[in-house]
Amino acid sequence: MRPDLAIAFMLCISACGSSTATDSAHAVPGATAAAALADTAGDDSADAAAYEGVDSRGIPHYATVAISSADSLLLRRAYGIEDPHRLYVSDSTEEGILKYDTQVKRCLTCYVNSYRVGYVSVRHPGESWEQAEHRVRNTPPRVFTGGPAPASTSTADLDPDVRPVAEAMLRAARAAGFHLRVTATYRSPLREAFLMAEGHGRTHTLTSNHSYGRALDIVVDDGNRGHPRTKRDWIAFRRWVTHYRTPTGVSFRILGRLDRTWDWPHVELPSSTIGFDTIDEAVARARRCLAPGSATPCNFPPHLPPRLAHPLVQ
Repeated sequence: MRPDLAIAFMLCISACGSSTATDSAHAVPGATAAAALADTAGDDSADAAAYEGVDSRGIPHYATVAISSADSLLLRRAYGIEDPHRLYVSDSTEEGILKYDTQVKRCLTCYVNSYRVGYVSVRHPGESWEQAEHRVRNTPPRVFTGGPAPASTSTADLDPDVRPVAEAMLRAARAAGFHLRVTATYRSPLREAFLMAEGHGRTHTLTSNHSYGRALDIVVDDGNRGHPRTKRDWIAFRRWVTHYRTPTGVSFRILGRLDRTWDWPHVELPSSTIGFDTIDEAVARARRCLAPGSATPCNFPPHLPPRLAHPLVQ
């Protein structure tokens, strides 16, 4: 990987967007904090339920609340959000997480690129998500294979807090009669970028719980959903895993519907300490992380095994 890309990536992870701005319009923290708070008063207080979940067609309820210019600027600088009215919370459960779409989704099967706000990625400081995805799609995939860009199939490379829970779930699933194999666990942001560059649109995000060691790709039976039995067993497993509960009562999640999804193998265990529940939370963290001298990173750092805890693999 070129040194300039590596340096930019490390800067993005350590404090995304934290470079000092000289333009007074960008100096929201510090001396202008009072003005910013006044500007936001009442604008972002609407019920977050207005932008939770999807409608009957599967289209996200995008944010329609008034968002002040100061807050929009914070979201752009910290999280690369060009249009905050393409923000939404993925669902209305406790595990719902704030996402950003670079295009408005117009139909159930219309895939768009969705990014989890506050997740580590290869987005450079100052880049919008639109610019980042354009750069990745127009970069030769080999650029994202230089340096540490690991992809693992071992549960040993999961978040240490997740590993025992995931292994217990796999044991229980096999005891219930499912034939499973794990094809992916941890994937670095560089690896996610490689998949998008290689996939020419088949991968729809650069942010993933795989990069936090909180997701597994699990294949059922022979993995060929063209075989009726395989598809039937896979749907049964997806139903089973969403009803499985960890000792603390947390459930695993899948993507899409039980019988219809763009990512059949994906199973993840969300965390209430990674990502945002509301736009207000994202704005508040942006204000903290962009403050001069702040030690708060804009993005949430992963909790990974020590051998993976290198800046370039976060």
